[in-house]
Amino acid sequence: MRVIALQYHDVIDGGAWESSGFPGDDAATYKMAADDFAGHVRAVTRAAPPHPHGVLDLLAVPSNGRPGVVFTFDDGGVSAITHTAGALEAQGWRGHFFVTTNYVGKPGFLGAAQLRELRRRGHTVGAHSCSHPMRMSHCTPAELRREWAGSVGVLADILGEPVTVASVPGGYYAPAVAEAAAEAGIRALFTSEPVSRVTHVGECAVLGRYTLRRDTPAAVAASLAAGRAGPQLEQWISWNAKKVAKRVGGRLYLRVRRALLK
Repeated sequence: MRVIALQYHDVIDGGAWESSGFPGDDAATYKMAADDFAGHVRAVTRAAPPHPHGVLDLLAVPSNGRPGVVFTFDDGGVSAITHTAGALEAQGWRGHFFVTTNYVGKPGFLGAAQLRELRRRGHTVGAHSCSHPMRMSHCTPAELRREWAGSVGVLADILGEPVTVASVPGGYYAPAVAEAAAEAGIRALFTSEPVSRVTHVGECAVLGRYTLRRDTPAAVAASLAAGRAGPQLEQWISWNAKKVAKRVGGRLYLRVRRALLK
């Protein structure tokens, strides 16, 4: 089974980068203007048939040879309800919204009633950890258990149903991250590695994602959704180069990145 997961964050009006989700120049590179995002959804719809299914439903259906396409959104910014959900629904899609639970109800983030509204409209609400650690793969086993169990517990209380889908914050993935997720009952875990193959750690399916930033043309999103090798390979090369830099630079990598973005 292959799944092409498109990774977005916040969708905002004009240049109001601080209006939804985490603040700062680094976070803003992943936020997209509402008109641009609507163009992305239209372009993806022309490249791949829309479906209103969550990823677990998609994984349960035998593959017909064509990879499934899903839209995912990290952090839990309020734009999920004000902009994103409606743009997806207009084209027949439903999204996967991953929530950093320590920020539920805080300015710029979704509140409990809005999370229930997203779920009522058929979108998937999943976990994105409690605190959004910048280097989750460096957390201790106890910290990983707290991040996953705590976040799915908070969301389950809000939604009144088990939460079994999640995404890894910050792009720092290791098998131990998935092992702790599986222990917390997560059955599908999205990373930021640009691959379409689905692997498994215990009972947890691990899926990669292709990242779309605020300056990414809609045509690139369509090409990714269509399964074209060029843009997939470009992201894979860039990701693996950054992976080496992260491993060598450690925390210095994050400081240098933030300085460059300013």
